Order: sequence, then C-alpha cells, then structure tokens
Amino acid sequence: MPDLRNAYYTLLCSAAQLALCRQACSVADLLAALRRLWGADGYSDAELLQAIDALNREDVPDQVAIGMAGLWLPHSYQVRSQRILWCLPDGAPTEPFHDEYLSRCGQTTVLNQLLRPRTSLQALAACAQRVPRAQPAGFIFHLSRCGSTLLSGCLSELDEAVVFSESPVLTEVLLDPALGQQEKRAHVQCLIDLKASLFPGRRVVVKWNAWDIFHAQLLRDAYPAVPVVALVRDPVEILASHHAQTGRHMSGDPSLAAVAPVFGVSAASSVLEHRIHVLGALMEAMSALRAVSGTVYLDYRQLHGDSVRRIAGMFGLHCGVQGQQRIAQRMQRNAKLPGVRFEPDGARKAAVFDVGQAQTITQRLSALHQALIPPAEHAVPTTEAADVH
Repeated sequence: MPDLRNAYYTLLCSAAQLALCRQACSVADLLAALRRLWGADGYSDAELLQAIDALNREDVPDQVAIGMAGLWLPHSYQVRSQRILWCLPDGAPTEPFHDEYLSRCGQTTVLNQLLRPRTSLQALAACAQRVPRAQPAGFIFHLSRCGSTLLSGCLSELDEAVVFSESPVLTEVLLDPALGQQEKRAHVQCLIDLKASLFPGRRVVVKWNAWDIFHAQLLRDAYPAVPVVALVRDPVEILASHHAQTGRHMSGDPSLAAVAPVFGVSAASSVLEHRIHVLGALMEAMSALRAVSGTVYLDYRQLHGDSVRRIAGMFGLHCGVQGQQRIAQRMQRNAKLPGVRFEPDGARKAAVFDVGQAQTITQRLSALHQALIPPAEHAVPTTEAADVH
C-alpha cells in the first residue's frame, strides 16, 4: 500500500498538484484524482476518506508547513491546542466579513472539503520567512455599528486592495490569554504576511473587530507607519443596533474577559448598563489613538462617497472611474447583506429606547462621542447623511 502520509504532505506543498486537484467539481472527482496522484487504486472511497480524516487530525510537520507558505491561507486558530487551521483561497475576499469569505472558500473549492491541514502556532515564524514582509495599506478601527463594514466593503471593490474584514484568525490569536504581548505581535505579523502573500499586487487593509481596539497599541507598535481610520457613531444609535442584533462584545462573552475587565458581566447590572460600560470603555480606548500620528476619526454620518475616496487615497489606493462606480453601487446596498438594497432605519433605531433610557445613554456617553470628533467635522450635508448605513 502507498505511503499516504508522505503523499498528503507532498500535495500540501505542490502548486502543480493543488492546481490539478482544484479542477475537481465533486468529491468523487477529487477522490479519483487523488488515487492517481497517490497511486492509491487499492483504496475504496470510504478507506481513502478515512485516511485523509486521520491525517487532518495530525499536526503537519514544521518542514511541510513551511512548504505551504504562499499556497494556503491560515484561517482560524484553536486557542486550547494553539493550532492554526489552513484552507485554499478562492480569489480575493469581497464579502462583508472574512468568515463569510472563508465559507465561500469551503463551498466552492472541493479540496477544502476534504483537506483541512493544521499546524502548530510556532510554525508560523518559519512559514512567514518564505513570503515577503507585508506593510498594510491601512487599519480600520471602530466602535461597532459605525459603518466600518460599509467602508471595508467599498474598499474591497478596488482592484488593488485586499480587505481582511474582522479576520477570525487574527482576533483569536490576540485573544489568547496564554500568549504574551510580544508573542501576539510576532504571530499577528506572520499571519498578515502569509495572508497577504496569496494576493500579490494588492495592498492589504485590515478591519479589526471592535474589541481589538484594546490591542491598538500592540498593533501600532508592530506597524507604526500604517494610517488608521477610527469610526464612531452616536452611542444611542450604536446601542439600539445591538438591541436588535447583539454583537459578541455586548453579549457577555466570557472569552473577552481577558481583553479588558469591562467585558466581565456583573450580576448587579442590567443588560443596558453593561452595554453602556462596554461602549464607554471602547470609546476611551479609541480616544487614546489621538496620540498616534496618521489617525483620522470619522463619524457614521460623515461616511459617504467623497469620504470613502479620501480614505482610499489616505491608504494609497487608486480610485479610478470604475472603482468609483463600484463604490457608488456598493453604497446603495445593505452593508451586511450586499444583495439587499439599503433602507434607512434611523427612525426604527430612535424608537428602541424610551426617553429615560435614551437620556441615560446620552448623559453617560455623549461627551466621549463628541470628544472623538473635532467640531468642524460635524458639518455633513443632510442629503449625504441620509445615504449612509
């Protein structure tokens, strides 16, 4: 019987073999291709699938992992075992969120349905040495529900940009309480290098999760020259949005407790009180970016075609006629559901809280919001403000 382990490792590192397997349109086609490549005619479909499943559950040796650099995309991180999972990319991501792009990769590339290689976290450094060092074009920080998904989606329409919008592997490495600050910084840099290498000729934009703002100093230390856009919004509108659909950081998720004490839920506090505390802490963390050169603050109501083009320029991205047209079209769609036309929902958000609740939010957080935006920048025409989402 053939040595399937070595054949599996060879496939992971071979651009030619991977290209051949990518042509398979079904699992049956892929199994037939693997039999030919591996000389495994004696294996039934069930036996071959069982052998592949067993190999997927083993760590790929570091030397093999190095050969995967530039071919495979590190997509998720298992905190308990400190393992990185990899998949094959499927073109550039244009989905609102990176996990939706990863879902597409799994659905459209049959090989991703069978091969799920994993490596140790420590293998990243050696892997990253095989690819060019990436200097991101820009970072997007936000308080959540501030238009960051719209902005990242618009930038993804530009041919020379590749946008990692809330990449799971990046945020989960940052969340690992077992890692020190220097380790997190090194691993994040390796991950960005490896991800960027799969999209040659494109400039990387990273939209971080809202809670990643607590790691802003670490990220700025790693990339001091990268320009930053920080998106904010009226706190009543932010919390109204979370009332309708709660984000991870507003849900009391215990995995975030190590990031900042505010994420720990007190039994004595109401849901709204907890969310006010969280949003206040996020706003205070964002205000610390003021001390960093290259940071521009933008309010939700200031996000329109002109401001998107200015941000593209700030990130060094060319925004030609076709790019502007694609951005204009994207702005007419729902940011999180691009197949749906955007419908303003300001009135619905305004009705979420009663007068007393709205006053409490405003009294506690309005000053923080106002301090993040220079007064002169509030003068946004109402016709443009009505078009944002």
